[in-house]
Amino acid sequence: MAKTPAERQREYMDRKKERMTNASLTLSGVFKTPFFETLPKDYDHDSAFADNFEFMGMETPAFKDDRGPEGHTNYSPEVAGAQFADNPRSLGRAEIMVTALIEAAQDLAWYVSDYKRKEIKARMAEIEASDLSEPEVKKAALKEAARLNKMLDQLDKQVRHTFPQWKVTG
Repeated sequence: MAKTPAERQREYMDRKKERMTNASLTLSGVFKTPFFETLPKDYDHDSAFADNFEFMGMETPAFKDDRGPEGHTNYSPEVAGAQFADNPRSLGRAEIMVTALIEAAQDLAWYVSDYKRKEIKARMAEIEASDLSEPEVKKAALKEAARLNKMLDQLDKQVRHTFPQWKVTG
């Protein structure tokens, strides 16, 4: 008898979960030195990492011990334990931090882009509503409209940044 799509999906997810579990078990003996011990002594005040947090007006995250993400989150211990089970210790905290910073940057970029798009469209509406009876005013308005349309075209594009790979599986 043929399997339903739901059964296929469930089996696929079970296989994927099993592969991830097996991969995390095979990595447990690989990373023996605690991550926080390998960081340069001045990473938190004299590095590009620290400079970027300082530029944003935020405190640089400290890696002073081998506690994992659950030791540094506002989530309840039950939620944190389940959320961060695959990423224990300071290495897991760093991995989660990379992912969280990327996702936060993507979300903030969307807010900024949306704001700019709305403001540009508002300026275009002002141009359309203005009196364009004089040739010089009309010429300047058309030039400004073309510039604003170019900005909108730029906002329609995606930006790509490359990072070193930080996630590994067994």
